Amino acid sequence: MMEYYAESVITIIYTIAIVTTNTLILLVVAWTESFRNMNKIYFCSLTLADLCVGVFITPFAVFSTFSNNWIYNDEKFCHFEAYLLAVFFIAGLYSMSWMSVDHYLAVRKPQRHKIAMTPTRSMCWIFFAWLGAISFCCPPLFSFERANFYQEVFICSIEAGPHKPYFVTAGVLVMFPAVVALIVTNAYIFTRPFQKKRYMFETILPETASRPGNYFMNFVVTIIFCIAWLPWLMLQLYGAFIDQYTSYPHHVHFYLLWIAIGNSCYKFFVYLGMSQEFRKGLRQLCGHTDCRCPECSIAQSISINFITVNSRK
Repeated sequence: MMEYYAESVITIIYTIAIVTTNTLILLVVAWTESFRNMNKIYFCSLTLADLCVGVFITPFAVFSTFSNNWIYNDEKFCHFEAYLLAVFFIAGLYSMSWMSVDHYLAVRKPQRHKIAMTPTRSMCWIFFAWLGAISFCCPPLFSFERANFYQEVFICSIEAGPHKPYFVTAGVLVMFPAVVALIVTNAYIFTRPFQKKRYMFETILPETASRPGNYFMNFVVTIIFCIAWLPWLMLQLYGAFIDQYTSYPHHVHFYLLWIAIGNSCYKFFVYLGMSQEFRKGLRQLCGHTDCRCPECSIAQSISINFITVNSRK
């Protein structure tokens, strides 16, 4: 009984942490001037995918821990929840890979970055990333197969069943480009040309001097993402294709998956520890007098000047 109480506490803590940290990140991006040298479209897409996990996935797991069963009798809802988790996972992976590509172009070829990564193109790439994530889940979502309530972790999961070949093939096709992009772009950080570019940014381009640091910070986020998800993915692959008859203890499944889901809030602490701009943005956000939208303040100053000029006339 105490084990289930502990699991309830863990799910509650993770849910609160995911929602709180990602909401703070979005507020800092929207209401302060932090992360100026980062593509905010990709950054917000990644943060939004993490926030959706804390809003649409983990709260239902919290209620399920108290009853040790799926809280609703509607199997279709469990079916839908299982595929939403897959959508958020794939969308977050692609958003993170596009952030790495953006940093790679900005550091290696800064003169071409603004042309290659315009806001319109960035929005298009993110749109196709989310569309690809949704399309991956559409065929089994509208099939007659049921989702499985993963009782060890209190979350509905995809029931592959006869669709195992589809999931393996489609999963490789969907995630392979993102994984390759992450490997290629992040490997550039450990090359000598990157060190030269970093020195150039610090000495010649002071306005974008934080770009290499943000690049390395995104690399740390990628490593944490892989470390968090890899053990649980390996456990699932081993159980599905190698040893289907060995049952692992309940807590092994629970802690491995919830450590992976917690990746949705780990990024906040990476930004907090590695980004001076983010810490400054948090202080500005917490200061009631300074917590104003930069665009709103500019519009307000323009309107005040306009009124002053008219009064003088």
